[in-house]
Amino acid sequence: MGGGSSNSAQDAANQAEKDRQAQIAASTASINSIFSDPKRQAQYSKLQQDTTNYYTGDLNRQNTIAQRNLKFALARSGLVGGSQQAAEGTQLSQDYDKGLLQASNYGQQAAANLRNQDETTRNTLLGLAQSGADTTTISQQAALGLQNNLLSGQGTATANQLGDTFSNFNDIYQQSQDRKTARNAMLYGYGQVYSPLFGPGSGTNGGGYGGSGYGGYGGY
Repeated sequence: MGGGSSNSAQDAANQAEKDRQAQIAASTASINSIFSDPKRQAQYSKLQQDTTNYYTGDLNRQNTIAQRNLKFALARSGLVGGSQQAAEGTQLSQDYDKGLLQASNYGQQAAANLRNQDETTRNTLLGLAQSGADTTTISQQAALGLQNNLLSGQGTATANQLGDTFSNFNDIYQQSQDRKTARNAMLYGYGQVYSPLFGPGSGTNGGGYGGSGYGGYGGY
């Protein structure tokens, strides 16, 4: 009698363990299936492309501004058609290519970050599966985790500052503005220095040579 009871208890324990292992296997398979779904792989690709497109769009906007500023700056300087225009155009083209590469890198990084976040979520759920969580609960949490990760990935993918990424375009714009400011400063300084001689009404008591404000030569 005692031996039969012991065997029954052992059989029950063995069956319970088999059931537990089967539950773990089912939950693990469910997790891996959800995270390996081709639809999720497509979302990685879409996030990468959307992110690249976002930065490329801003790159094109900044490029348009840089092209316009460069055109005006060269025209004001009388450098249209010269070597300076060629040099600036080459620099602008190089900066644009760098911007395209940066936009592509942002896209790749966004997809990689999402994959990493998914892998962290997968490992967390695999731990829950090992602890005996049922397949239904695991599946629900997996779906929620994927959704939250995607939303977070989409939000952070375009959070970088484009001014830092495309600083060369800002440099070209600033150089254009600096040249304009320098020319204006030269013109302004010329007018201040020579206005007593050539500026109409520039003397304190009248213009031309007759004003007493011209270095004490009033009366000539």
